[in-house]
Amino acid sequence: MIATLTWSAIQSLVIPAGIIALAVGLGFLLQFVMDRRVTESPAIRRRTWLHMILQAVGAGFVFWMAALGVQVAIDLTGLAGPIVHMLDDLVLVLVLLSVTVVAIRFTGAAVLQLSRGPGRQIASGALFASLSQVLVAAMGIIIILESIGIHVTPLLTALGVGGLAVALALQPPLSNLFSGLQLVASHEVRPGDYVMLQSGQAGFVEEINWRSISIREPTNNIIVVPNQLFTQSVFVNYRLPEPQIAARVSLKVAYGSDLDFVERLALEAVQLARQGFDRRETSSDAWVSFEELGDAGVSLAVSFYVPRIVDQERATSAFLRCFYKLLSEHGIGSPSKKPVVPRAAKFAEPRG
Repeated sequence: MIATLTWSAIQSLVIPAGIIALAVGLGFLLQFVMDRRVTESPAIRRRTWLHMILQAVGAGFVFWMAALGVQVAIDLTGLAGPIVHMLDDLVLVLVLLSVTVVAIRFTGAAVLQLSRGPGRQIASGALFASLSQVLVAAMGIIIILESIGIHVTPLLTALGVGGLAVALALQPPLSNLFSGLQLVASHEVRPGDYVMLQSGQAGFVEEINWRSISIREPTNNIIVVPNQLFTQSVFVNYRLPEPQIAARVSLKVAYGSDLDFVERLALEAVQLARQGFDRRETSSDAWVSFEELGDAGVSLAVSFYVPRIVDQERATSAFLRCFYKLLSEHGIGSPSKKPVVPRAAKFAEPRG
């Protein structure tokens, strides 16, 4: 009698559980093979969209094998009654859950790919990827609940009573989320822009996610600013209205120099300094203004456009080298008897 009951218990509980556990383990193994072997092969990685599809599908193996294990356990053990109906609902939930997980992973990867691809169809991939994944997850949960007989409308009505309390508790995250959406929608800033904050910190915008904006400084450090704080502060976007910016170099030349000739040499030095930069979308305008008749010489300023703010320092250095060489070749600015600062070239003294 005891042996019969024991064997009956084993048949009704242990064997189905073992089948399901074996199926789940096989699902993890298939997912591991897909993630580490198939999707990481060079042939697959070269095909971006195929790589994203296989990565998303790999997340569903565990759920699919679990559903298969439950179905096999039902068929082998011959269960009947309410338990069978519960297990059938479990199989349906696992299948729908697997589809939801695959859709979530593929949607997030697709949005990120569109944000990084040619033309940057989406301005902020991280933010919209998170929103799209939340939307897909919400739709999947609604479908799963409806499929097992749980109607969502009364549930949402009941939850609406506590909606105010939830909104107050989530006020900081929601404020950052909507501030990030406002930044993206207004096109005031986007990944790749060079911005300067009110605090004086500056760098390239790396990404705008649902909580914060990440800015990479020239020193390769990352500044993380909450979206709400960023939208409420004053910042300079050096991409707007266009990326090019004027570089200005202040100099002095000795008295007795031919100022017209100095101006021509300065403009020639500008053209030489620009040779190392991309000039396709940069204005070729350059101008020289004489500002002051000082104690040590004539003060002048040379202004010209460079492609981006980060090119300003390198362009200024290149201009000074070219201008110094041209002045030396034409004998302008020879050593003065009363230099302001002892230098090899007394004709020029940068102000900073």
